[in-house]
Amino acid sequence: MIITLTTDFGLSDPFVGIMKGVILGIAPEAQIVDISHEIRSYDIIEGAFLIESTYKYFPDGTVHVVVVDPGVGSARRPIAAASHGHLFVAPDNGVLSGVLDSEVYHITNRSLFLNSVSQTFHGRDIFSPVAAHLVKGTPIDSVGQRILDFIKKPLPKPRQQGDKLVGTVLRIDKFGNIITNLRRKNLAEDFMIDVAGLQITRLYTNFSEADPGEFFAIEGSTGFIELALNQGSAADKLKVVRGAEIEVEVSSANH
Repeated sequence: MIITLTTDFGLSDPFVGIMKGVILGIAPEAQIVDISHEIRSYDIIEGAFLIESTYKYFPDGTVHVVVVDPGVGSARRPIAAASHGHLFVAPDNGVLSGVLDSEVYHITNRSLFLNSVSQTFHGRDIFSPVAAHLVKGTPIDSVGQRILDFIKKPLPKPRQQGDKLVGTVLRIDKFGNIITNLRRKNLAEDFMIDVAGLQITRLYTNFSEADPGEFFAIEGSTGFIELALNQGSAADKLKVVRGAEIEVEVSSANH
């Protein structure tokens, strides 16, 4: 009975704790696991990247709650989905793009909600109680009508631009490593990545290969290329944020 939580709420406010209280009030035996609450505010792409990268490491039957919800209180739908042996509960705004299959339901069964539903905290009033009921065995098709027009916004892919490949920063992690949407196959043997005016030409297999203060590329644990600064924050040093573009010389790359 595992429920994971992924939000952009941070931990300085009581929102995450309240969601856990709601879950435990309905399913006291649930194990609650925090994936992250430090997603950049309203950043649906980062939320989608995180849940796609992490859900597979949990047992089948895990219920994943993802709340990155700039449209809370609007006409956007709350949804529940079954995919790859897991269950997902989130707003229908693309945050589940990387995990959605065909079994998606519009959550409308108010008997699964808290008694009073606010316009600003659906994480507490809808998503948490629905997840708790699901983890207790409530059939997913009881949450509401099955839908086919759910929103999918796939992660951005590198694009060809002249003789260069243009990539995108998907996430900045706690260490300041710049996680890109590039794969190892996008880099030629003699590659050059241009990020914020800096050229990176070294691809290492682990962080300790680099000298202190050296910028380099590495294939991260998610399978994407990361740009790093040994013993420092590459993102801070280069003033790079999520969504920034980077360029790769691809004259001989296999892309």
